[in-house]
Amino acid sequence: MEDPHATGIDDVLAALSVDPDTGLSHPEVSRRRERHGRNELGAQQKVPTARILLDQVRSTVVVLLAVAAVAGVLIGEYIEAAAIAVVLVVNTVVGFVTELRAVRSVEGLRGLASAVADVEREDSRDEVDAVELVPGDMVSLEAGDRVPADLRLVEASELTVVESALTGESDPVEKSLDAVETEAGIGDRLSMVFMGTTVQSGRARGVVVATGLDTEVGQIATMVDQAESGRAPLQEGLDRLGRTLSIVVVGLTGALIAIGLWRGLAVEEVLEVAIALAVAVVPEGLPAVATLTLTVGMRRMAQRHALVRRLPTVETLGSTTVIASDKTGTLTTNVMEVVDLALADGVEEHVLWESAVLANDADLAEDGDEVGDPTETALLRAAEAAGVDWRGLRAGRARRAEDPFDSESKRMAVVVGSTVHAKGAPEVLLTGQEHSELAGAAEEMGHRALRTLAIGRRTVAEGEIDDGTDPGESAYEELELLGVVGIQDPPRPEAVQAVDTFREAGIRVVMVTGDQPRTAQAVARQIGMDAAHVLTGQELAALDSDRFAEIAGDVDVYARVAPEQKLRIVRALQAAGEVVAVTGDGVNDAPALRQADVGVAMGRSGTDVAREAADIVLMDDDFATIEAAVEEGRRIVANIRRFGQFLFSWHLGIVLLIATSLTAGFSAPLAGLMILWNNLVIDVIPSFALALEPGRQDAMKDRPRPKGEPVLGRGTLARILVQGVLIASVGLAAYFLALGPLDLSPAQAQTTTFVAVTSAQLLAVFNARSEHGSGFTGATRNPYLWAALGITVALEAAALGITPLREVLGLALLPAGGWWVAAALAPLPLLLTQTVRMTRARTRAAGQRRPSTTGSEESWKDEHRTSSRPAGR
Repeated sequence: MEDPHATGIDDVLAALSVDPDTGLSHPEVSRRRERHGRNELGAQQKVPTARILLDQVRSTVVVLLAVAAVAGVLIGEYIEAAAIAVVLVVNTVVGFVTELRAVRSVEGLRGLASAVADVEREDSRDEVDAVELVPGDMVSLEAGDRVPADLRLVEASELTVVESALTGESDPVEKSLDAVETEAGIGDRLSMVFMGTTVQSGRARGVVVATGLDTEVGQIATMVDQAESGRAPLQEGLDRLGRTLSIVVVGLTGALIAIGLWRGLAVEEVLEVAIALAVAVVPEGLPAVATLTLTVGMRRMAQRHALVRRLPTVETLGSTTVIASDKTGTLTTNVMEVVDLALADGVEEHVLWESAVLANDADLAEDGDEVGDPTETALLRAAEAAGVDWRGLRAGRARRAEDPFDSESKRMAVVVGSTVHAKGAPEVLLTGQEHSELAGAAEEMGHRALRTLAIGRRTVAEGEIDDGTDPGESAYEELELLGVVGIQDPPRPEAVQAVDTFREAGIRVVMVTGDQPRTAQAVARQIGMDAAHVLTGQELAALDSDRFAEIAGDVDVYARVAPEQKLRIVRALQAAGEVVAVTGDGVNDAPALRQADVGVAMGRSGTDVAREAADIVLMDDDFATIEAAVEEGRRIVANIRRFGQFLFSWHLGIVLLIATSLTAGFSAPLAGLMILWNNLVIDVIPSFALALEPGRQDAMKDRPRPKGEPVLGRGTLARILVQGVLIASVGLAAYFLALGPLDLSPAQAQTTTFVAVTSAQLLAVFNARSEHGSGFTGATRNPYLWAALGITVALEAAALGITPLREVLGLALLPAGGWWVAAALAPLPLLLTQTVRMTRARTRAAGQRRPSTTGSEESWKDEHRTSSRPAGR
């Protein structure tokens, strides 16, 4: 039925055709089960394993590599074809294993249903499997029970329910029987209890009004299933790059075949060179190095307590522009604490704490587990911190009488010995002008969204209160007020620093919570967020899409938000071009976690549903860990650009070298196998080392990478072009000098060119390390670089020195002149590039003061000049 929370009890029972005294008949239960189905969320349609595997091999770059392997077989280069196949297999296996744990959110939701339910049917009470419940069933609940379906309360006694996993509100909710407004959000529907929530105290009876996917949790399950996880920027960028490469490969191969035939070369020779050159254009090492970069980043994040579930997400973090964070347990500790205390004149603090722990039903186990209301456990911890042995105090002073806490009276009192100890809401216990100072302190705490409690006591005369009775109003007469305490779920200290760091990094933090507006605003202010305006879920529901899109960029705090509204907020931000990371720990967060570009769940306090819906799980529940993850993501993006510049400048240089030589009427300066050999050696090993470059210390001072920006931005492409031209120039110079002045044989000329371009590219690895300043500064921070250079030199020496390998590749022994030419030309790209950079650096230093940089840095300033977003927005 619609809006049971806003409907009177009798009308709800009438609409469901059920007698609350006898319950449904068994035949009627069967009829309703046929109509409504079983009370379960259903199994999620799992992504087939074969589809996950297919996703790993369907990118354009991978297809081009497969074509390259086939081309290698066609021209008889079986070793090259096998090597490419190995790269493909390794890349596919790593990606497949990582993606195999893809999101299975609704399956996690199924665990929320109770195993059994206490139900009344045909005037008898029995426990049945919760999946057998139907609308109209009468269900009884007690403390500790998991609510088995959505119930409209019919009876309730001191009922409090923990709904934080569903609504995000940290405090237990006190329930009542009265109908509420139709527009009330889930957290304000006090006449209802919902599937998956937990009864903390009291008892109740209710009538089932929704089961299965019709429950609030079921609707969340549907939203999770419908939410779409966007592709990571790296995936999209590599696909665009692959499509471009495919056009280049086809065009270049056709052009070279035409040029060769026009020059009268043999068809076999033309095809061999053209296919080899086409294979050379395809970066065999790109998928493997990209996967390695992400995998290393994933391991580094794990060391910093961030468990990555989807590999491409590692890079996406580097592009994040907005973090939409839950409040409870993410920005706050999710543990109620006493944060303020106002004592009455002349009262010593330990006296107040003695009454606070005696008028208290909670307990703290020796292992730290809490038992009871979070507000009361906060009092116990505060008393303990003040030096009060509350366990010993309780052990020696048994209660003689008590007035239990009541949600209507908002107070409680116990009689221990000859003293009444009482606590309650300040507006209840603080009366009269004599308490004006305490009342003022309580009001000030309330303005800061603190939960306030007044503590008092009084001495009772002998025989005034009988043992084992409820003293009632008499317990509160002539109380001596001891003070007022202020309690809250305080912000995490590390979250304050993280929010400030994100603001400096150009990343906007938005709070989205199901908690009360005043509480959300107070916490937001404490952690340094802009909390001038709080938009509630009710206000959001009244906005159309166009109006919300206009104001979404100016609202940093959302309160009393339903799960579907959190999903709407994420989609609106994404539609505005933002790369959105969402944090959360509850069931209500799951749809938004799934929809986000990066979903981040809490590992300790988070529900299984949130963890399954997320891309990253914070094992320490520390918001500041997101800062470390974003920093790691930015390091990864910088390293992708480093090895991208190095790798593509090599391929471009070889293409220009061969194409220029053939166009000018000369034979190819390099044989096909020489090109293919160097592709394997140059592509993979030095690129791996660049992928492991340490991060910049000031990486969090840059703006996020624009969402639509290619993986290799304009600045990187310009450097690729310059380096490619320099490598090609070295190769052409070496080839012509070897054929001309040195008068070497064609095989020796090709070998001279081979040595020159290989050495030039190896030295150019230092050009790829940084954009500005010396490429050698800080190089000792990356030991992998020197190992890679050593391995590459050893492999190239083997190609020249081992006779069988040298003959297979078509290399020849060089005379001294060939070695001198190669040695003279090889350092030129490095020397020219470093000279230009150092000159520019001195010019900038003379004109303006610049921040210092390390040699391993990759400045993004030129890449990000399109970003005009002010800091923190």
